[in-house]
Amino acid sequence: MLFLNVQFIFNARGIERPSTYLIKSGFSAHSAHYILHGKTRSIRLDHIESLCKLLICEPSDLFTWQPDQNENLPASQPITKLRKHETQQSIQNLITDIPLKQIKEIAAVIQEKKEEPITPKTKNEA
Repeated sequence: MLFLNVQFIFNARGIERPSTYLIKSGFSAHSAHYILHGKTRSIRLDHIESLCKLLICEPSDLFTWQPDQNENLPASQPITKLRKHETQQSIQNLITDIPLKQIKEIAAVIQEKKEEPITPKTKNEA
């Protein structure tokens, strides 16, 4: 079954109050609640677009797929790429025990990545 799973993105981005963040960004309190708790059975396309713009992600990043109990799909099935994300920790939690020197190195790598131009996918990559 396919689930909306955005909590880990908020954690990764260091957003401590995702409900408030969504409401201030134009979502209704009702929509924010259902989005954050994965209780929605359907989601509007404009909400997907807004979430992607706010969280700087792709639509596929918003979803997690969990196979049904007796379902066994081959790994080549594209939907299997949406399995639950293993690391759902915030960056802050990941670096708490790392020496400052390594944090500086990580920050430099992140800065380099931010400065790289984003190239559109080719037909073969999509």
